Amino acid sequence: MDLHSAYPFWMIKEGILGSFPKLHDCTKAEVVVVGAGITGALIAHRLCEAGIDVVVLEKRHVAHGSTSASTAMLQYEIDIPLFDLSQKIGKKKAVRAYRICSDAIDEIGRISKPFGDQADFQKLPSLYYASYAHHDRDIIQPEFKARKSAGFEVSLLSESDIRKEYGFSAASAIRSAQGGHVNPYKLCHHLLADAQKKGARIYDSIEITRIEQNGDEVQLWSGEGLEIKARHVIVACGYESQRYLPVPVTLFNASYAIVSTPLDEKHVWKDNALVWETKTPYLYMRTTADRRIIVGGRDERTADPARRDSLLPFKKLQLENDFRRLFPGIPFDTDFAWAGVFGETEDGLPYIGSYDQDRIHYAMNYGGNGITFSVAAAHILTDAVRGKKNADAALFSFDRLKKVRKPGGW
Repeated sequence: MDLHSAYPFWMIKEGILGSFPKLHDCTKAEVVVVGAGITGALIAHRLCEAGIDVVVLEKRHVAHGSTSASTAMLQYEIDIPLFDLSQKIGKKKAVRAYRICSDAIDEIGRISKPFGDQADFQKLPSLYYASYAHHDRDIIQPEFKARKSAGFEVSLLSESDIRKEYGFSAASAIRSAQGGHVNPYKLCHHLLADAQKKGARIYDSIEITRIEQNGDEVQLWSGEGLEIKARHVIVACGYESQRYLPVPVTLFNASYAIVSTPLDEKHVWKDNALVWETKTPYLYMRTTADRRIIVGGRDERTADPARRDSLLPFKKLQLENDFRRLFPGIPFDTDFAWAGVFGETEDGLPYIGSYDQDRIHYAMNYGGNGITFSVAAAHILTDAVRGKKNADAALFSFDRLKKVRKPGGW
């Protein structure tokens, strides 16, 4: 699958942070992780910390898939508001899903701390504003009540509060203390380098074309005919994980992002907060460690790479106009623009666990919380391969799939 257009920001900015060999011989391991993006890296790192023998296989170069195109906003808020998700799956499950993402932000901070640059991790507040006046009543008010009731640290801002503190106009907004951002490309490389020091064997430029479980063993075959054997396999290759499943679990979209040239500190809004809105698809923005602004959104219902990329010049102009309408006083000159694959599930939650074979596991962390859900996947799947029960596994399991769904769509 073609996951993004050319030249995503992180790949250009950081260049080649680490090199990994190509696998030339058949091999075996206790666990094989398929995919060396941020999800595979988080999982492999945790497996190594648990003392498990790990091989990681990536068909591109490390972090050159969706990770390089991620805008890496770390939010506990899921794409479906808490009050709405509570109606869909029940309050207890919905709150737990939000809490898992909140805890994951803190864990990413702890994971990043030993690295010299901390992978540019920074803890920041977030601002969720009403796109339209009626969204104050329909979304902001019930969402604030739901989050407050669940124990999250939130405050409700009025139109005058937003104008005074952030310099733009919206009917209302929820400010959350919990949030952050990270450089996903750096973090991925740091995690895999650390996993390698702990014994992980990491190979790129190898595409796995077939995976089969036979009793207590899983066999994988590469496009070049290599055979790899393992006790367990974890498929963590992002949106490409769908190819290994017999049923569809996601709807693919295209998403767009632009990055400004570096700005003076005075030209950035209060607290460098994550900013996003209530409409769907939503506009969102964050700052970077080198004082740039990333703006993303304007999703399109298409999985066709040619159409996705053909829309990029138009989407770039739309995102620039969106930002300037919100912050007319902040100069914004686009330095990079790109498009990427974006996926979503029916209930906004990822699929983590086994589908129909107990030694082939999946970490399919769709939506705007891919990195935080990947932290959860690292815990759940490490427990799974160790034969331990995980209290959160059921929340993200394939058991919630509708049995009547047929291959070919929703």
